[in-house]
Amino acid sequence: MEKDWVILNIDSRRMWASLTIKKPEGEEAPYFSPDFIEKYLKDNGITTGIIKENIEALSDCVAYGQEVVVAKGKEPIKGRDGLYTYMVVLEDCKNKPTINSDGTVDYYNSLKLAMVEEGDVIAVYEPATKGEYGYTIFAEMLQPLKGKDLRPLRGKGFNVSEDKKTYTAAYGGRIFKQDERIVIEKIYIVKGDLDIEQGNIRFNGDVEIKGDVRSGLVVETEGDIFVHGHVGACTLVAGGSITIRKGIQGRNKCDIVAGRDVACSFVERCRIHANGNVYADSILDSEIVARETIKVCSKKGIIVGGILTGMQGIVAKNVGNDVGISTVLSAGVIHDDLLRLSEISEKIQKIKTDVELLDKNLKIYESLEGERRTKETEAVRMKILRAKVLEAAELKKLQDEYNTLEAEVNLARTEAVVKITGIAYADTKICIGRSSLVTKESFKDVVYKVVNDEIVQLSGGE
Repeated sequence: MEKDWVILNIDSRRMWASLTIKKPEGEEAPYFSPDFIEKYLKDNGITTGIIKENIEALSDCVAYGQEVVVAKGKEPIKGRDGLYTYMVVLEDCKNKPTINSDGTVDYYNSLKLAMVEEGDVIAVYEPATKGEYGYTIFAEMLQPLKGKDLRPLRGKGFNVSEDKKTYTAAYGGRIFKQDERIVIEKIYIVKGDLDIEQGNIRFNGDVEIKGDVRSGLVVETEGDIFVHGHVGACTLVAGGSITIRKGIQGRNKCDIVAGRDVACSFVERCRIHANGNVYADSILDSEIVARETIKVCSKKGIIVGGILTGMQGIVAKNVGNDVGISTVLSAGVIHDDLLRLSEISEKIQKIKTDVELLDKNLKIYESLEGERRTKETEAVRMKILRAKVLEAAELKKLQDEYNTLEAEVNLARTEAVVKITGIAYADTKICIGRSSLVTKESFKDVVYKVVNDEIVQLSGGE
């Protein structure tokens, strides 16, 4: 848009306008007052975002041919997204224990729990904001984007206020974040040793024992077990993990069963079964089964005697000793898994046979016509149909379990290894899958794996 004295430039988004005053030809330089310039802009519909200081500068000292921005709109400001502010520390609980640089487990931090009391504020929510409107130089309002609200916190053990902004602990316990959920677990705390005076513990949350667990006692829980001291000839059963800061002196009368990991500084004459990993600094004459791995990796780490089975493998520093104590390291398929596969397979075949029979009977009742189709026959048909639906659901559940377990078994057969970073003493028995060997002499820094159905010994760097 051009006039005799000026060029008006407006951007395509109508967010700014500029003036360029043209140099007069053979005439005395005219004077353009601020009011004159503002009226010119208004006559062209520009009423918002006027930059008065630029107009005054242009009026006081005309710079011919120089473009000067005289009006500017405002961009809309997007609303802030919703935000949770946590008022307590959320431990990364249920994760694997922290391993120090020397291969030992950091038992101090593993036993450091985040706790809350009933009524404690655990989180405060700030809702998303609407943002701020913007405008063009033609006084057109520009709507902002609203911030995105976050969904309410999920989990258990807490209450939320009516305005959905404040979350408080419903009861005292241990708090942690698990799979994007906030969980407060009730916790049973024994301030000293667990002895015969206090008796056995059966609990549906976590159990923390500040001292030792004396021999002859039983601790069973659906959560985790934390023991700050020693464990004697006793039984510990946890749906989660078991962490023992000092160690186990089992005297061949100790059973440790965990739904996840087991971690302790030393294990002596004990039976352990873990659905996850087993971590220790030393293991002596024990029977250990881990569905994942067994790791004894500290600088002084050693396995002497016993039978150890890690489905995904075993990693150790030193294994056996120079007096030939029988030590067996087994990696790969766990015998119980093979039995379970066989059991599931038999159940699947039986259900398939039952479903075939139900199908035959169903077809008979569905083929009935006329007077032969009565309320009684229809009731029988519906009963057969319901039975078929239930059998089909059970068949799918078993088939899914079979497929998952079969995949784990196949992976264990092909990928499981025994790795020894220190010394593997003579007379150590290595079993992987269906194959086995006994070391005839001592070796340092070796890996045992299956190649073409035979166990081969490789250097640790291979």
